[in-house]
Amino acid sequence: MDYSRANLTLLSYKFSYKRLIDTTPISDLESLGEIEEIIRHIAASKPGLSVEKVKAMIEEKRKSYHGLLTDEGAAYLVAQDLGVAIDYTGGRSIKLEDLVSGLKDVSLEASIVYIGEVKKFKRKQGEGRVLRLVLDDGSKQMNCVLWDDKVDELLSANPSIGWRIKILHGYTKSGVEGVELHVGSRGAIKLEPALNVEVPVKKISSLTVDDRIFTLEVFIVSKGELKTFKVNKREGKVLRVNVRDDSGFLTLVLWNDAANKIANVEDGSMLRILGGKVRLRATGGLEIHVNNPSMIDILPFKARLEEMVSKIASLKPDAKGLTLLLRAYSQPFTRIFKTPSGVEGRVTSLLAGDDTGLILINFWGKASYYAEEIKDRDVFTVKNAYTRMGLRGMEVHIGSDGTLEKKADLSDFKVLDLKRKVKDLSDGDRYVTLEGIILTSPEARNVNTAKGEVKVASFTLGDDTGSIRITVWRELAEKCEKLEAGAVVRLTHLYVRRWFSEELVASTTRFSELIVIENAD
Repeated sequence: MDYSRANLTLLSYKFSYKRLIDTTPISDLESLGEIEEIIRHIAASKPGLSVEKVKAMIEEKRKSYHGLLTDEGAAYLVAQDLGVAIDYTGGRSIKLEDLVSGLKDVSLEASIVYIGEVKKFKRKQGEGRVLRLVLDDGSKQMNCVLWDDKVDELLSANPSIGWRIKILHGYTKSGVEGVELHVGSRGAIKLEPALNVEVPVKKISSLTVDDRIFTLEVFIVSKGELKTFKVNKREGKVLRVNVRDDSGFLTLVLWNDAANKIANVEDGSMLRILGGKVRLRATGGLEIHVNNPSMIDILPFKARLEEMVSKIASLKPDAKGLTLLLRAYSQPFTRIFKTPSGVEGRVTSLLAGDDTGLILINFWGKASYYAEEIKDRDVFTVKNAYTRMGLRGMEVHIGSDGTLEKKADLSDFKVLDLKRKVKDLSDGDRYVTLEGIILTSPEARNVNTAKGEVKVASFTLGDDTGSIRITVWRELAEKCEKLEAGAVVRLTHLYVRRWFSEELVASTTRFSELIVIENAD
């Protein structure tokens, strides 16, 4: 740096400052706000410019960037365009949020929130070294790239996350994740240890597609298969990983070395993600694409199963990447179908629940075969599940990326009591169990449906709180024909609705069972 020139600039600034104050209306100075010192410095260094003219140039610069610049960032660019040196080390410090690409002399102070790995490369005059940091000063997180001897200087101090670093005479460039701060041969760094500094961590729920540099701490909910592909005869790899924190879910799309790094990491493991490309999925929700393995840290923590699972009562439509711990409350029911293109498909459905409620689970394709092994009251987990609204409310689906694992019965895992009294029934109740006496002899008939003719039987069931009309379908209707009034029965998984007469009625579902407790005398 030309220190004699810097001293002349500073001397010129001191002599010009009083003239600026004397010739500028007080109202103008009061309106300058936080960039007052920068504007005064520019005007003092350029005698032909008034404060108003400098302000106009800053506003024009800000508009030319379509609102992407802060006022301070625009002021720094105007100063640079005019060849005016800004002394960042005194007065108001420049912030990361103020930086734009193309600045040639930047000094600031921030905390280190990430230290990458040293990369070496060949130059004509020997070997070069480069190291990426992530800095945070409370206004923003940003990549900082150290070169050559600055790398050695930093590592010789053996710094850790949370240390303060002062950058002197750096410069900015555009990188893959946005503006980057670089420190080369003209720059300097100063390090200061800090204790008990917490790294600012962003929540999934606050992410936007405009974010590039950020810190997330998440745990792995489930992973897909590591897939290989070829582009221009070169092989690549991709791995989709569903992660969550206490605010929501998202999908990591990891490429090549980043995919290899996480492929064998266990579900429940904690990860720290340091930036990436945030994209909006076509089906809704966000995903983060990461190609650089150094942007992912595997933390020495692992989530417990109860921290990974979602509760049925908290499920929302179109949620993805879910892990559920469930108990089966029905036998599986499999349906074979053909797609519009003529391909045969299969889906197995069963009812399952946790301590907050009951829900319909649908297993598609190969997952269907595993679901057929589930028995009533078995405990199991499903991973990478998603939700959809069905005809009778929320449903959970498990597709080709989902998994199912049977668990040993957990003694503390609550068993739901699905039995209800007639007086407690409400319109829309699903999968309830009633036990009572058949008050009227079942009446059977055949009805035509879209799938052909089926048998239906109806009767009135009563308990000690009231009575309700029951409609029983298909095989259960044939069983009803053998029953008479006075029989005590239990009917499971009934659907309750309000009939035109405003009375509640109940009907069996595909999961219902009819159990005869006592025949009529």
